[in-house]
Amino acid sequence: MSLIANTSSRAKNKRTASSRTSAPSLADRAIWNGVRSVRRMEILESIRANGPLTVPDLSELFKQESTGLYYHVKLLQQAGLIQPVGKDGRESFVASQSSVRVKCNLKNPKESKRLRKIVDGFVATSQETFAADSSASGSGQLLRALRWENLEASEVSKIKALQQQIQSILDVAKTRRERAKKTPQTMANWHVGSFIQPACAGQFPVTSIDCVTMG
Repeated sequence: MSLIANTSSRAKNKRTASSRTSAPSLADRAIWNGVRSVRRMEILESIRANGPLTVPDLSELFKQESTGLYYHVKLLQQAGLIQPVGKDGRESFVASQSSVRVKCNLKNPKESKRLRKIVDGFVATSQETFAADSSASGSGQLLRALRWENLEASEVSKIKALQQQIQSILDVAKTRRERAKKTPQTMANWHVGSFIQPACAGQFPVTSIDCVTMG
């Protein structure tokens, strides 16, 4: 997932000003209904990357019944994010644009709340997707207890440095346990886990949302 927020700065003011007439607002009900669902954004990306696609095509791709997909497709169409091509008997859909560009007025509580919901939805789904990947995590249950955050490079470096310190402590404890002769000391009495990995777009493909923030 790529959620790009254009914040106010001189370098971006011109782009923001020009987009006010072209980008739809997050306050628009149809746009909100289109982008609020992670599943709809996944469907949109599949159509964008592989279209034109029919609903049966999407059903095969997502291993989901067509009935529920028709609902998602309808809302994407109402938002102007996809458009039909071909005849009604075999109607296919193509993406209207390569990315989704919307405006959000951060001074408006309703729009600000909607933006937070979009971000929270992507983060939660990304967590579920990654936690289910046993090859990456080794234990999905452990990952569900961890926090997922938008980190800066300096913060990632600090976390990795702390992980090295933790690993050193664990190595000393492991050596002590392996050398111990008494039975109680041969058993581990703490379970310590530390994991950090970037969210991979390849694991969670959706069409990027370019959110022009105002206020």
